[in-house]
Amino acid sequence: MEYKFQKSPVKEAFIDSIPAMTGYIPIGLSFGIVCQKLSYPWFIAPLISLLIYAGASQFILVSMLIANNSFWSIVYLTAIVNLRHVFYGFSFLDKFKTNFLIKTYMVSALTDESYALLANNPKAYNNTYSFYISFLSHFYWVFGTLLGVYCYSLIGHFDTEFLVYALTALFLIMALDGLISSKYYMSVILGILCYFISFFCFKKNLLIAVVLYFVSMLIYECYKIYGKKHVIN
Repeated sequence: MEYKFQKSPVKEAFIDSIPAMTGYIPIGLSFGIVCQKLSYPWFIAPLISLLIYAGASQFILVSMLIANNSFWSIVYLTAIVNLRHVFYGFSFLDKFKTNFLIKTYMVSALTDESYALLANNPKAYNNTYSFYISFLSHFYWVFGTLLGVYCYSLIGHFDTEFLVYALTALFLIMALDGLISSKYYMSVILGILCYFISFFCFKKNLLIAVVLYFVSMLIYECYKIYGKKHVIN
């Protein structure tokens, strides 16, 4: 599928990634400040953001390290929190077609926000565009972290916990924009239903809500593909 770019893929990737920048720099700044408050060396926070790049999991990681949790407990919790990324990858099997190293990076840099920018986006079939969406989002995150480390002495004494919600607000806006453009309302309806089932029946266990949502969406999509044909026949 070809998409005719009005500008170069790099320029359009930068323009389209500006929403990610507005969320990633504040949350990265917050992460840098948190690491400094926990007395880590200055380079640890940007190094984690550069090599791990896992959003909320990074906050969990540093707190678990401070609490001296075991290596395997950290691995297990991180894997559970980031399990959704496995399903993200299925959406790009027919899009990410480039050399092994670049493809590996693009897969590893596929976050909630870059997924929202690339999913159902015809530009994503251009691998140069997709690469720069991922690269720029990663850059904003690392830059925000460095900014937090650098600014810690100036703003570290202020309460910066509110910055964490910048990422939630960003993803909510992207999700609403995707919903309006795609008009795929069933996914939202099923998501809300699964959340309330988990909330009232399983003591707010959101992991169960995720599993219920995945299974219900799988059943719904199978019905759309096979069920209607069977009913018609």
